[in-house]
Amino acid sequence: MRARSLLAFAAALPLLLSATSAHAEGAPARSLVRLLRKPTKVHPLADDSGRIAVSVALPQGVDARSLGLLPVAEGVGAIRLAPDEVDTFAAAHPDLALSVSPPLQPLLDVSGSWTRIGAFRQATGLGTGKGVVVGIIDTGLDVAHPDFRTADGKSRVAWMLQAGRKPAGLHPEVEEKFGCTESKQWTCAIFSNADLDAMMSGQSELALPRDAGGHGTHVASIAAGNGGLMSGKPPVYVGVAPEATLVIASPPATEGFRDTDLLNAARFIFAVGESLGLPTVVNLSVGGDFGPHDGTSVIEKGLAELVGDDKPGRAIVAAAGNSGTLYGSGERGPFGIHTEVRVTEGAEVRVPIATPKSKDGNGYVWITFRPGDEVSVGLEAPGGESWIGLVDPGDERGYTGENDTTAAVVNRLVNGKTPLTAETNSAVVAFSGAWDEGTFTIRLSGHGDAHLWVTGQGDVSSSKSSGLFFEKAVRQGTISIPASHPNLLAVGCTLNRVVWDPLTTEPIELAKVGGEINPLPDGQCYFSAAGPTPFGVAKPEISAPGGFVAAAMSRDADPRTSPGGLFDGSECPKGEPCYVVDETHAITAGTSMSAPHVAGAIALLFELDQQKNGKVTLTQARVTELLQAGARWPTGTVRHETQLGVGALDLEGARRAFEEEGASSGPPSVEKSWWVLSSAYARPDETWPVWGTVELRREDGEIASGIAGTELELSVTGGVVVQPITKVRHGLFRFAVAGERGRQGSKMIVDVRYAGRSIESPRELAIGEDLWRSNGLLDATSGGCAWSEAEKTSSRGGPLGPAIGVALAGVGLWRRRSRRPEA
Repeated sequence: MRARSLLAFAAALPLLLSATSAHAEGAPARSLVRLLRKPTKVHPLADDSGRIAVSVALPQGVDARSLGLLPVAEGVGAIRLAPDEVDTFAAAHPDLALSVSPPLQPLLDVSGSWTRIGAFRQATGLGTGKGVVVGIIDTGLDVAHPDFRTADGKSRVAWMLQAGRKPAGLHPEVEEKFGCTESKQWTCAIFSNADLDAMMSGQSELALPRDAGGHGTHVASIAAGNGGLMSGKPPVYVGVAPEATLVIASPPATEGFRDTDLLNAARFIFAVGESLGLPTVVNLSVGGDFGPHDGTSVIEKGLAELVGDDKPGRAIVAAAGNSGTLYGSGERGPFGIHTEVRVTEGAEVRVPIATPKSKDGNGYVWITFRPGDEVSVGLEAPGGESWIGLVDPGDERGYTGENDTTAAVVNRLVNGKTPLTAETNSAVVAFSGAWDEGTFTIRLSGHGDAHLWVTGQGDVSSSKSSGLFFEKAVRQGTISIPASHPNLLAVGCTLNRVVWDPLTTEPIELAKVGGEINPLPDGQCYFSAAGPTPFGVAKPEISAPGGFVAAAMSRDADPRTSPGGLFDGSECPKGEPCYVVDETHAITAGTSMSAPHVAGAIALLFELDQQKNGKVTLTQARVTELLQAGARWPTGTVRHETQLGVGALDLEGARRAFEEEGASSGPPSVEKSWWVLSSAYARPDETWPVWGTVELRREDGEIASGIAGTELELSVTGGVVVQPITKVRHGLFRFAVAGERGRQGSKMIVDVRYAGRSIESPRELAIGEDLWRSNGLLDATSGGCAWSEAEKTSSRGGPLGPAIGVALAGVGLWRRRSRRPEA
């Protein structure tokens, strides 16, 4: 199903360091652990130690440590247990809700011109991030890399938590506080700046922290690398905040990260920032597709608790994810990781999942329903065998077959022993073991709206095979967890460059990226995950350069000495390492590379805020508004605005939004202004609106500040206005619309005008209970539901559209360029 393209970006392109916690937070711990247990094999939810990471929701006032748990977030404790210990622990604490999850995965040279960081620095005299902590939660850091050292060779890392190694004992109280020494946690070591300097100078016998995968080193460099000052040469690949204070946390990453480990890492970074008295921004270039996607999972809620209006000087940035690609079309496609369907009384809906042959695979499907929905869920295996019949809400059922193959369906089991509550009206389907190539089928019966996400691991992961994909997928709603939380800042991807000069081969140019021939830079990345969330929250909030970004290369990920890694393209011309651009820097792509651009940008805004106000006043919400108010429209191709957010990162625009709030800047230009919608179709339901964002710009393209918005008009035909145009911040306005009840199958036309003139052309949205009904692609009969064979294309912003890449890993075709001096 996934053909390999000429430019094999291997694991690099999908790298939103998918801390792929196949989020089973929300998933019932006791049920999944018991139903998926295999007598002769390691449990599919276990890590390398054979234990399962369990998060425990704590009642108010209960101390985590009194129960033998590590406190990793407000109201959340963590423990690692052998599979047979999970049920014992749960039985001993029947009043506690336990959660388990498969792991989350790891998801400026040219980019400086796109982000307008030069204009920001010229206007402020600032722009280095000095006096701000930039925290990176990732695979680790090559501490000895020149980009993370001062001109005299000292480390720029203030503190580092490295999991998977024996506690160093240099800071025993700190190591105890963050669980490094506890038998029921993963071991870790914590180092200070002085410790790292001692290791680099040879004064310590301890081994210097490394980054075998290279993902964390690359991400940290984009946010806060200095380009290598110690070389004495003018730095080229400089990060956004090159003088920021670095704090690094590398949780255990056994095929991805566990929720509790990510929460503990974030807790560590914010604790360091607080002890230093510095504002702190945390970057999470990790994400997963398994979970409710509505803000109710342990990882989402736990991270959101660490920021908020009562915590100025704190921010969290999360990569949107790389699941926005649809593969193929034809009779069975398009294929992807997400789909959504309407379930009506009397007609069973069958949702197919394409699978390769598996000898030892794990599949997880999360289904989110709306409050009040009543839907039964079942599972058929390839070949049509019924593994699990329809399971009603409030029930669970398992399956055990040959070769230790197991499966489970847990449907809204509300019994006080699982996080599945009325707040999270969801079901989990899991299957593990061996099966033939073919199609799994999720059966749905009852009434409600189902949003489904599928995640494959083991030999059905997308890195080892064609992967697990819905046969009728949608691009909308692919935003990853935890970026899906309404109060976390999700970052999508724009194309940074299509030309570069490798170290050992002739200059090259991409002739095709995804489906775009002769692509222009500063367009939308075809793989970037799209919003909105299941209940309509617009995502991502903004996009930033992520397509082919040059940044620090860990020495352990250098393809010249360690082939097969992040920067190794197996089909580079002549087999040369064509992503390596100099001895210590290389190129890769993904929303993982976009997020640290925004994290660095927030560091600069915190720095500006401190200078202007004598302290940091900016909160997570306000800094998000500033970045959105200052955004610009990309100059390249934007096919689906649901992948983009309100626009692309513009630091100078954000500065103007911050410093010129009360100033009047002259009338807006309708030609330079724009507006976007959170969805490409509308439901005939006012409780499920489509959100719109309007960006007013002057004739020179800068923010139209001091405009109250009284001359903005919203016209809707075939729909209703749920919220009129409302000012959010100067130049930034929002509204909400929905389709009229009873008009499914028809169209809604939305027009936004300023002083009587339309800003862009009116937008036409199909109306339906789900995407398929809105576009007339679904034929519902009394015998069930089947998709019609209508052409699978869409209009501007649509979630279907032609397939724009056969594989996430496949980028496109090359052109060789004659070598010439750079301008």
